[in-house]
Amino acid sequence: MPIGNLKDITLRAMEVLKSVDVIIAEDTRVTRKLLSHYGISKHVLRHIYGKTYGPPVGGYKNIALVTDAGTPAISDPGTNLIHDLYKKGFEIVSVPGPSALTAAISVSDINLSDFLFLGFPPSKKGRKKFFERLAKSEFPVILFESPHRVLKTLHELHDAAGDRYMNICRELTKVYEEVFRGNLSEAIFKYENEGARGEFVIILDA
Repeated sequence: MPIGNLKDITLRAMEVLKSVDVIIAEDTRVTRKLLSHYGISKHVLRHIYGKTYGPPVGGYKNIALVTDAGTPAISDPGTNLIHDLYKKGFEIVSVPGPSALTAAISVSDINLSDFLFLGFPPSKKGRKKFFERLAKSEFPVILFESPHRVLKTLHELHDAAGDRYMNICRELTKVYEEVFRGNLSEAIFKYENEGARGEFVIILDA
């Protein structure tokens, strides 16, 4: 699924969405918005945290799993469903598409020939150990973060790893897309003064 710009969906993904028996999504409202935009009428089930809401998936032969934005199972609960369907005998086929991770890498000026991707930091328990582990990485580290926690995360990154060089990609593919390049202290100053809106990809240099 597109991470922002609806035009980023691939031709193959469109064909798959039109041909499957059912679509399983994180949020049916988000998925239906795209389906409506392209005139696709399809039954959509909601799958979240290991549970699927609607008729059992065993009643369908061809199923498309989509995430709200980007590629399924990259820092989202889609992995649980993939595991369950594989155990039930389904063949799992990848349909490559947009990802905030690869989009951010493509515009970064940090050498990312090797990197450590850690997804979203823990929301509460385990945050201190998470950032201590991150600070010891010999490779650049890539994180996802939400607008209401990004400042807290930047402060904890600074405490654990020091004032390192970084990139922050915000609202990728959207009208207000922005790439910040600078040190952690500069990023903290920027977002404390300007506010933090949108979804963030944080790339911290080693």
